[in-house]
Amino acid sequence: MCGIVGYVGGQRAAPILIDGLKRLEYRGYDSSGIAVVEPAGGIATLKRCGKIARLEAALDERPGPLDGAVGIGHTRWATHGEPSDRNAHPHASPCGDVVVAQNGIVENYAELRRELAAEGARFLSETDTEVIPQLIARGLRDGLPFAAALHRAMARLDGASSVVAIHRREPDRIYAARRGAAGGLVVGFGDGEAFISSDLPALTPHVDRVYHLRDGDVVSASARAVRLTAADGTDKAAKPVKVDLDPQAAALGDYPHFMLKEIHEQPQALSDTIRGRARLDPPAALPGAFNGIDFQLRRIERVLLIGMGTSLHAAMIGRWWMEHIGGIPADFDNASEFRYRAPVLAPRTLLVAITQSGETVDTLGAMDEVRERWGAPLLAICNVDGSEATRRADAHILTRCGPEISVCSTKTFSASLAALYLLACRIGHLRGNLPDRELAERLDAVLRAPSLAERGIAVAEQVAGIAADYAAADRFLVLGRGIEHPLAMEAALKCKEISYAHAEAYAAGEMKHGPIALLDRDFPVIALAPRGPLFDKMLNAIQQVRARGAPVIAIGDEGDGQLEAISDHFIGVPPAPPLLTPFTLGPVVQLLSYHFALVRGLDIDQPRNLAKTVTVE
Repeated sequence: MCGIVGYVGGQRAAPILIDGLKRLEYRGYDSSGIAVVEPAGGIATLKRCGKIARLEAALDERPGPLDGAVGIGHTRWATHGEPSDRNAHPHASPCGDVVVAQNGIVENYAELRRELAAEGARFLSETDTEVIPQLIARGLRDGLPFAAALHRAMARLDGASSVVAIHRREPDRIYAARRGAAGGLVVGFGDGEAFISSDLPALTPHVDRVYHLRDGDVVSASARAVRLTAADGTDKAAKPVKVDLDPQAAALGDYPHFMLKEIHEQPQALSDTIRGRARLDPPAALPGAFNGIDFQLRRIERVLLIGMGTSLHAAMIGRWWMEHIGGIPADFDNASEFRYRAPVLAPRTLLVAITQSGETVDTLGAMDEVRERWGAPLLAICNVDGSEATRRADAHILTRCGPEISVCSTKTFSASLAALYLLACRIGHLRGNLPDRELAERLDAVLRAPSLAERGIAVAEQVAGIAADYAAADRFLVLGRGIEHPLAMEAALKCKEISYAHAEAYAAGEMKHGPIALLDRDFPVIALAPRGPLFDKMLNAIQQVRARGAPVIAIGDEGDGQLEAISDHFIGVPPAPPLLTPFTLGPVVQLLSYHFALVRGLDIDQPRNLAKTVTVE
């Protein structure tokens, strides 16, 4: 999964596809490939592991030119199956009639492979993607038109996917489909030609109007027309937008605020941050990311995670993963306080600095303190390549979120969590605490993070109604236990940042040691209570809140009648494994704070007194 391009028109497709893939190189990849419908009627596929230059060289070495005017291309980060020519996209059905490229994860690919193999299907790669052309080919054998076969295939996939496809028997047409939110697709409208890509940079030299595919859309594009159908097969009217609009307006799209847009971009940000860094076969976390300090990672005996604001809350969650997954003692610290309290670092400590901008002055100061006094290895998790934090660290992990415009951090929070989870896996594996089999299981779990975030986002309408009921509330208590306690702190921070309501977060077990004295019917309590090891203790805390007459907004597993029965408002989200609940619950608490601010009529993207990057103490 990574970059997608497609072309149909009157020009040679291959050079356009290669150029488009080059414009997507910034996304990162370990292999690339193109497939072109040839004038004689077959489909020629060319794939190479490594950089696009190797693909270009292979194209030049062909005995004859690739002259077709319809084709698709892809750059891949390996997830299922190692980087290799045969695992590179595009992938074909056994007879070669259907060829596809995909971004995303097919979460139920193993089940689908068994089902298709029982029908006699053969597989030539180790990827999850290869089930898609097989499913489309099955639909064609059943007599369905290609668009309907593609719709039916997409409906069988668990998880989020974006797909482009070509069919040998339709040499003048290209198809695209989107399911879920793990990867966007854009259709560009030119003069007698159409383009498809996973990102605008591949299209802007050629088009001035684009359409962004929505969940469930299938597009059929020829050089003359583009047809859009919904999941039920009915035609939809595509409403393209001009790409020469004001850049900020174009970026905002259909969303009223950047914060809401960026909440909805979290599945994509997670997918981009994880891609290529969670390899299942053979299992590897962050392969090749920072080999230069691997010898230090093997020797470390402790991890210290630092950050400010939202990044500090990510560090607190990261500590859980370092201990539970990495098997190493870990702690977190507020970067602004760290260097002023005469800290003492234990020998062989790794410092992990989390900063979305890479320019946060307190975090940079803490990094300098560690470098000068202890010479400990420094690792930064950051969204901006070339920032101060990435330059000062020995190694860094980029979160690949793209620009985050709203002052409130949302997608950078989730992506930082994904990076921390992968780092915990890498450290655990290097130090021998995480055998290959368990590493593969941990990585398979985090590959589902984009879907978990997407399912959390799906409760937006319900959250809006609850926020309206508390438009006049000016104080909240947010409770959580275990890994949800840092998330409660993030929820309280978001309420303060954009709704200007005073919100305090507490570990639920601490509530009766003081904060319970504040509770009355005018003091709403938000309780994060998914099913997990501490669920019963959370129920006890909620009962104590109810006994004081305070209204309860509970967020837990959908269908949890026990939790719903003791709540004034219940927000149910799909269950997640206990260590992955931040990916599901995070968007919910962000949406709740967003709607609190919305009903109050506040400036959501630029709240008073706040700046996106804090460069002063």
